[in-house]
Amino acid sequence: MQASQTQPIAQPANVRRSEFGYYELGDKPTPDELGEYYAKKYYQQQIRTHESRYSDEELRFRRNKLDQKLRVTRSLRSQPLPASPAFLDVGAGEGFAMAFFASEGWDVTGLDYSSHGCQTHHPQLLPRLLTGDLQASVDALAAEGRRFDAILLDNVLEHLLDPAQLLGSLAPLMAPDAVLVIEVPNDFSAFQQHLLEQKKIDRPFWVVAPDHISYFNRDGLARLAQACGFAERSVSADFPIDLFLFNEHTNYVANGAVGKSCHAVRVEVENLLHALSPEATIRMYQAMAELGIGRQVAGYYQLQSEPNHEGESR
Repeated sequence: MQASQTQPIAQPANVRRSEFGYYELGDKPTPDELGEYYAKKYYQQQIRTHESRYSDEELRFRRNKLDQKLRVTRSLRSQPLPASPAFLDVGAGEGFAMAFFASEGWDVTGLDYSSHGCQTHHPQLLPRLLTGDLQASVDALAAEGRRFDAILLDNVLEHLLDPAQLLGSLAPLMAPDAVLVIEVPNDFSAFQQHLLEQKKIDRPFWVVAPDHISYFNRDGLARLAQACGFAERSVSADFPIDLFLFNEHTNYVANGAVGKSCHAVRVEVENLLHALSPEATIRMYQAMAELGIGRQVAGYYQLQSEPNHEGESR
């Protein structure tokens, strides 16, 4: 599947298009500056006196989105999964993806800079979590000869100084027929451009430095993946929460107080759609991704030399 062609859109002064076609900060922090920033951020997370908790609806929402990813991953394989398939979560965070895939019979491994999120929500998975620099952890797994049937990067690439370096290093970890799932915020989209032009929003709110260094839409993500040796097999969006920005009463950029209620609607609608039909919901979000709609975009990739379902190179 080829990335769709879109018109270039306006960008802030401190954002430029990278050589791969995605957007990035023009003035990036140094590795030391970024490391110091995240060290302070993780420290603040760990000294909180209360544990974060999620409602049953929120937990169902997270599980449903992971179930959709698993369904698409299975559909893209030309061979059945092995008896105990291996799953790698690069940027495991609170461990929800690890827990879901483990419940589905997968042998799970997670990588993250910190164990705090996993300790809070899934402490039983700490033995399966490797902490430290993500690139160093990926390189160590490759040196050990580890292979995985599915690899997930969920909201990771936007934080990296060099996304291409990490993506390129994942190829040796891919087992035959493996699927790489990359989810990122859908930024510099046609929706966002329209909202700016119509003055529904007064700024590109999605540019948040230094937390986000790189900014992807479907095209930029597909081009980066292709440059790193991966071919796009499928692409999905998620709930188009940006629609709320068209209405002055629900514009969470202009009025941050309505943000929680907008998210609550997203959770309720997503759960309803999944209960009606996961397969139809997946098809709907695949169509939305073609239009560039949705706050997130998830691309599904395989190594470019992998055979297709008819046994030909694709």
